[in-house]
Amino acid sequence: MKPQLTAARASQSSLMVFWQHLCMKKSNLPSAKNPSSRRIQVRQSGVHGKGVFARQDIPKGETIIEYVGEIISAQEAEDRHPHDPTDPNHTFYFQIDDDRVIDALHGGNSARWINHCCTPNCKPVVTEDRVFIKAKKNISAGEELNYDYGLIIDEPMTKKLIAQYPCWCASPKCRKTLLAKKSKSRKEKDNNKDKANEIRKTIKKLKAQLKRLTY
Repeated sequence: MKPQLTAARASQSSLMVFWQHLCMKKSNLPSAKNPSSRRIQVRQSGVHGKGVFARQDIPKGETIIEYVGEIISAQEAEDRHPHDPTDPNHTFYFQIDDDRVIDALHGGNSARWINHCCTPNCKPVVTEDRVFIKAKKNISAGEELNYDYGLIIDEPMTKKLIAQYPCWCASPKCRKTLLAKKSKSRKEKDNNKDKANEIRKTIKKLKAQLKRLTY
């Protein structure tokens, strides 16, 4: 199964997943250089299925390739889902914003084959209605390109859900899933802060009691 490049939303009949990167930023990027065979190459990946590899050194910050395809509405993406009924999690959607999605199954290029990694060497950058894959660090010739899919599912993070989206990147910091880490809510953060303050107060009282006992 080729991992999907999508952000998440659920429907009553099936789970409709879109890709949405946690670190998407709007930027005035120049057009990517022509990704000729001298720069990148699609071939079998040791991580999963097909992958994209650098054929020459790529410096940090360079725009490598544009993620292209047919731009459709989010509703149209839901209507088209899944691309393959036998493998519903294999899609080439990239959500630009709440209303627009790139469907790389139609008119897509090599960018749709870039695999996920929990410690990626690339990152997607969105500018207006275009998506560019940019080098996050220096990339050596022969190295596979990757970025963090950071899938966001509007469901509780259960073991069953995690098992549906496994990660095979083998990074030392691999989180074992394509799903993004759930960020703590403001309420949870405030509760943790209150608990920490209570612990500090308790420690302070115990120290004061201990000090009186020593006299």
